[in-house]
Amino acid sequence: MTQAAVLDQDYLMANYHQPGFSYLLPEILTLFRRQAAIYLQSIEQYLEKGDMQVLAMEAHTLKGAAGSVGAAALAEIAEYLEETAPASDIAEVRLQVGLLREVTGRTDAAIAVELARLAAEADDELGLP
Repeated sequence: MTQAAVLDQDYLMANYHQPGFSYLLPEILTLFRRQAAIYLQSIEQYLEKGDMQVLAMEAHTLKGAAGSVGAAALAEIAEYLEETAPASDIAEVRLQVGLLREVTGRTDAAIAVELARLAAEADDELGLP
């Protein structure tokens, strides 16, 4: 299992908060949550079809999207799947997709917590209860 952060707060700070893009972060994270679910579903469909080449391309896309929001553990697992799926047997790929599914769920939960924190922070800044 990866040691990378599920949601890398240092990455979010350096790429969204410090440059002044904090206001975009809730929308970006919400969009990523939807996209990650779509990518995972697509990966699972290609696994069932036995198309490891296209599965690897979908994993590549998920890797990039995850990396762009600091979902480091998910990006790492997607990268591994991208690199190994075409040459692996289906049983091994099935195990990796299971891990991907698990980490996608943990990432989604971490993003939900982050979105709640950002909303509370915005309410505090506006003086709302």
